[in-house]
Amino acid sequence: MNSCHWQPDKPTMPARLLHHLRLMTWAFSACMGMLTGCAQLTNPVIDGVPVRRVPEEFLGTPRDDFKAIPLDLLRQKPNRNYTLDQGDILGLYIDKILGEQGQPLPFRMPEQQGLPPAIGFPIPVQEGGVIILPNIDPIEVKGKTLRETQDLIREAYTVKKQIIQPEKFRMVATIMQPRTYQILVMREDSGSMPTGSGSSAASFGSVVINNSSAKSANGYSVLLPAGENDVLNALSRTGGLPGEGGKAEVIIQRNTNPTDLTSPTGTTRGFLRIPLRLKVGEPWTFDEQDILLNNGDIVYVESRKAEYFYTAGLIGVGQYPLPRDTDLDVIEAVAMVKGPLLNGGFSQTAFGGSFSQGGGLGAPNPAFVTILRTLENGRQMNIRVDVVRAFRDPRERIRLLPADMLVMQQTPADAIVNYFNSKFRYDFMSRIIREDSLDG
Repeated sequence: MNSCHWQPDKPTMPARLLHHLRLMTWAFSACMGMLTGCAQLTNPVIDGVPVRRVPEEFLGTPRDDFKAIPLDLLRQKPNRNYTLDQGDILGLYIDKILGEQGQPLPFRMPEQQGLPPAIGFPIPVQEGGVIILPNIDPIEVKGKTLRETQDLIREAYTVKKQIIQPEKFRMVATIMQPRTYQILVMREDSGSMPTGSGSSAASFGSVVINNSSAKSANGYSVLLPAGENDVLNALSRTGGLPGEGGKAEVIIQRNTNPTDLTSPTGTTRGFLRIPLRLKVGEPWTFDEQDILLNNGDIVYVESRKAEYFYTAGLIGVGQYPLPRDTDLDVIEAVAMVKGPLLNGGFSQTAFGGSFSQGGGLGAPNPAFVTILRTLENGRQMNIRVDVVRAFRDPRERIRLLPADMLVMQQTPADAIVNYFNSKFRYDFMSRIIREDSLDG
């Protein structure tokens, strides 16, 4: 006989409770997965001062406020009436004094361009600005024009000494060779410099002394003719204005005040700094006499200390130079290093220079930038910048200063979305579009 044994049912878990437990398990797993190794959520510089709240004294001086000075300020004004001084050589012909009647006049083509042919015998202007001619006393011609010098010579021969009758006095006076000034030009800028005395920059009277250095340091001995002995001509004959590797200024050391090696306080005597860029409305700090150069003067273009900013985060680790004369804001800096800007995290420089891109429409734009700035007291300020807001409001585009560190990361919310997209392939919009396309 079959017997039926009754057994009590085993306790079962309600289906609703089991569903909640499964959801909690998946949520816990997702949270633990996101908290392990996510740089966006563990960003050590995520706390910072919003850029719009940074005090003005920590923003630096705008470089765009400085404009190049007019170049004619570095050149002496053209003088139509050339005045004589020591070192000039005159070409003189005085009938029966310098040359005989019927003798052909001495003729010489000048070595310097822009001068007419010289006629006559060479008569130098000696020390003290005087010329010495036969049968008369020395004549002081310093500061005199050629016409005034002719009148002095005529007066000396026809009036003072009465050697020649006025109606028979015949004379030809020209400038055979103008005086020159030997200037030393020392340049430490990294601009393109001439490589030898035969180059285009090595013009009349210039000799290249040294042309090999890691900083492109060059030295020139230049002979500048009178009327062109100024800063602009000295620079133009040795490579032009200072390049990016040099400071935007010119230093002149006068030969009249040699440096006293026994007195440290005397090292600044005879030095003159001429800035090449000034703020709009700022008065000139020099005059025409300051830009004139004399024998033995030294023109010095000093190298500037290289200035860099640094990058980290999603745009990769790097070191980039800052321009000398213009400002570089945070948007321009990211663009310069080819970082991601409103393109779904697409970057061609991050992580070893390879191209990296998010997945489809679910990839958010990295919009979180922190600038680590070292203050004058040695402390560090973290400045937080919202890239999207900076595109809309130019006031959010903070200028980069030397030694700034630019760190780009995603916001925590964007990081979570990007994590699901990359780990769980939870690209909802992309699947809808793909399924729509397949259906038809």
